[in-house]
Amino acid sequence: MKNKATKLVLLSLGALSLVSCGGSGDNKIELKIGFWPESTSAQDVAMYNVWKERFEADNPQYVIKASPYTYSTETVGSKYTTNSLPDVWQTWFTEPEKLLKQNIIRPITSQLKELGWDQKMDSEMKESLTFENEIYGVPRDGYGLGLLINKRILGENGLLPEIDSKYSLYNKDGSPAYPTTWEQVYDYSNTIVNENGDAAKGFIMYSANKNGGWVFSNMAWNYGATLEKEESGKIKATLDCQEAVNALEWIKRMSVDGLLIEKISCVYNDWYSNINEKVAMAIVGSDVLQQAALQGSCDMGDLAFVPMPTGDGTHHYSLYGGTPFVFTKKVSDEKVEGILKFFDYIGRSPSTSETNLLAKKEGYEVAKKKGQPILPSIMPWSNEDYVEKAKQLENEYINVQMEDYSPFFSSIQQNKHPEVPYNAQDMYKALDAAIQGVFSFKESASCQALLSTASQTLQKALDKSFNR
Repeated sequence: MKNKATKLVLLSLGALSLVSCGGSGDNKIELKIGFWPESTSAQDVAMYNVWKERFEADNPQYVIKASPYTYSTETVGSKYTTNSLPDVWQTWFTEPEKLLKQNIIRPITSQLKELGWDQKMDSEMKESLTFENEIYGVPRDGYGLGLLINKRILGENGLLPEIDSKYSLYNKDGSPAYPTTWEQVYDYSNTIVNENGDAAKGFIMYSANKNGGWVFSNMAWNYGATLEKEESGKIKATLDCQEAVNALEWIKRMSVDGLLIEKISCVYNDWYSNINEKVAMAIVGSDVLQQAALQGSCDMGDLAFVPMPTGDGTHHYSLYGGTPFVFTKKVSDEKVEGILKFFDYIGRSPSTSETNLLAKKEGYEVAKKKGQPILPSIMPWSNEDYVEKAKQLENEYINVQMEDYSPFFSSIQQNKHPEVPYNAQDMYKALDAAIQGVFSFKESASCQALLSTASQTLQKALDKSFNR
């Protein structure tokens, strides 16, 4: 996780026969939608069915087929080989280049240019989808990493001022009362543990499923680290630079002093089961904040979302990623054109058409009926007419106290930092191992040695992928 009408292309007899073989049986072009909600999400499925009916009524040459698929690096290759991938599906912004090298996805540049969408994409998202001047997907939305804090836990431990019977993110002089440096996160965590013992920890650090490495990369940047470099036309892993070592030393100090929720297999989803009572701070993506309430039964009024802390006193980078829609290699131009048309019926195009805005509104209404917290989003399109209309609609439905979330959302555009361009998932896995080493060996852990091993592991992956 969008359209102008395109001209219908007259199909040749040969193309018609292909559609008959691969379509719905009545010469209609079948569009297999991989981002269709699972059957367990009844309200979402009902909403998509309404969109499907509208689209098919206006575009009778197409038929929509629900083909839910959740992207996995372990399954995508075999699904492609067995022709069981849907026509369009969601992945992560770290993946398109790899999927291109595996010959699994196709470019959609000409179709996007025909619609003018190529000029309307968020520039960073577009860059993540562009290789050799070809665009390999459509952005759904973006996210940035930030520091989620439980104001109640901090306030009850004297770490936030109480103003008008509410814990405030700001001191009376207007300065931030929330932590803005990793050293402050340590100090706040130390106070919380000293006051509460094992009942509440200061911070949760992930360490498995590539989640720890993902967050650590952002922490390292904020200590001034550069994790990959281009030298003499090749890509060099630099995970063991001194700045990254400093970041891992911070994690080691937090671990040794008992300030973390930690375990060898601590994964990203663990934050929302702990943020209500057991931990005061966590690094979280802006796109999943609602899970605190939906999965963790936490009152969103107890929480706040602020920029990533700095380690070197300068950088507050926020790792900036997101979700693109990509198109399977064997999908025809006619199908691509149809799917892009469908995006306008589900609120995913950069258009300000009545159809697109109605679908967006219906999406918010379903979220509201489900009792879902609605927060600002990082939009995939930058054309002013769309942004104005989309923001206006979004603001009508936001149902959290924005003073608690604006520190992040008001600064993300200046703080955003893209994920590393080469073998990001391999890097995250290697860094997971380094974090696990800290958790296992505690005082005796050598952060330099652990990161040197991680860097060597990443270098092997880079050499295999790029440095031939």
